[in-house]
Order: sequence, then structure tokens, then C-alpha cells
Amino acid sequence: MTKPSSTSRSNTLNRDELPVFDNPPIVETVLSVQFQRLAAIQSVHLGSFWQRVRDRFPKTEDHSPLPLVVEQAVPTPASFQFRLETEPLSPRRLWLVNDSRTEMIQIQSDRFVKNWRKNNDSELYPRFEAVIKPAFERDYQIFCNFLREESLGEIVLNQCEVTYVNHIISGEGWESWSEAGKIFSFWTQSQNMANQLEDLSLQARFPILGANKEWLGRLYLDIQPALRTSDGKPMYVMQLTARGMLGAGLEFLDIGRQSVVKSFDQFTTPHMHKIWQKR
Repeated sequence: MTKPSSTSRSNTLNRDELPVFDNPPIVETVLSVQFQRLAAIQSVHLGSFWQRVRDRFPKTEDHSPLPLVVEQAVPTPASFQFRLETEPLSPRRLWLVNDSRTEMIQIQSDRFVKNWRKNNDSELYPRFEAVIKPAFERDYQIFCNFLREESLGEIVLNQCEVTYVNHIISGEGWESWSEAGKIFSFWTQSQNMANQLEDLSLQARFPILGANKEWLGRLYLDIQPALRTSDGKPMYVMQLTARGMLGAGLEFLDIGRQSVVKSFDQFTTPHMHKIWQKR
């Protein structure tokens, strides 16, 4: 059974080398592993696993399963590979949610996902090294132990994924969507341009390379203008997702996190870094 493992220095940075923000705009983090489908898993097994963590995750929700997604080294217009529905219908995806709705586990026959979500403005982001990753590893190991004890098969990982969702709220260094240049370092607009920016929507992707320039995965950047539900304030939703694989274990989670954090720092401006209290 796959277990959390240490990451080699050659493929990662020391955490002290990453930029640190004391007041980041993060509202959600997602750590996910995808594995070869375990055909023996039925919906009843998902319920049995829930009993093992029910004291911490008393709420449940039923959702459609996530599609299979595998990144390929050769870029294509659409790098997703979706599972063909030629196999028996897979069990649905089960959400297990804590009372405060700040933590969630998602499980299905080929995926284990752990979410952290911010519920209010006063809530502080629980740091990746101290809380987010250890919590994922703890609950993932409980899931691995469950599969072994119930003889449901061995996990063979084929992809890891790290996602950070940021809500960049107006009134904190900027007022209008048209002021994208105050937020994003890659956006500048000359006053001589015939049309001035109204808002910005962007999707981009970048390869993630190892120390020897070997291809490890891909980083996705998605930026969209939106309105905050609670008060209607304009905001930009900035989502960064790193997807890939290194070795046979969880090593890519650290690499993906590093790619996300470094890219967030590079894609945003020193003006906003002061507001987010970059060290």
C-alpha cells in the first residue's frame, strides 16, 4: 500500500526558500491523489470508511465521480484524458465534511481528495507544512489501511494534484476590475491604447520541470472576475493547480505546492505583496 514518503532535495526547494505571506488571500486548498481504479469498491464500502472518520467528519454529501485526468508531457489543445464509460458504473463520489465545513474528504474508486476551506474573514490559513499536508497524510493513510483490511486492492498512484484558490477582494489595494495591473505583474496597459481594460479573464498553463529539466507535470493558472457572495464586492478568483507525478508516492505534492506558491508570487505585484504581508 502506498505510504507518505520523503522528497529528495534534488527535486524540491527548502521551505525557507519559498515566499511566505502572513495574510494570503487563500480561501481553499486541495490535495488529491488519483490511482488505478479499484473495481472491488462499491458504495457500501465508502460508507464503511465513513464510520472510521465519522467523529471528525459527521456530515456527508453524494456527488458524481470526478473524471479520470492524466497529464501528458507532449502539450495538446486539451491535455485531459477522460475515462470511457465502457466499464461497469463506478460508485459515486462521497463527501465527508466536518461540522464547521472547513475540512472535507472526497473519496471514489480512483481518487482520494482532502480540502481545506476558509469560512470567514477572521480565519487564518493553516500552514501547509504544519497542518495541511500532515492532515492529508493522516487521513490518506487511514484510507489505505481501510483498503488493505477490507481486501479491496492495492493503491497504484498515477497522478497527484495541488490546488490553491485565492479570492483577491476589492478595497484591499485596488477598487475596480479594470485595475488588474495593480494585482497581476504580467498585465500592463498603455494609456495610448484605444480600448482600456474593463476586466481580465485568463487561462494559461506551464510545464513543471525537475532539477534536470525533466518533465514532471503541468501548472494551470485560471483568473476570473467575480462578485463576493456575502456583500457583492468585486474580486478576482485566482486558481493555481499543479498536476503531475514523481516516483510512485506522494513526492509530487511538495513539488506541486512549490510551483503554486512560487507562481503566485511571480504572477502578482509587489503592491499586493505588501497588503498580503510578504516577509
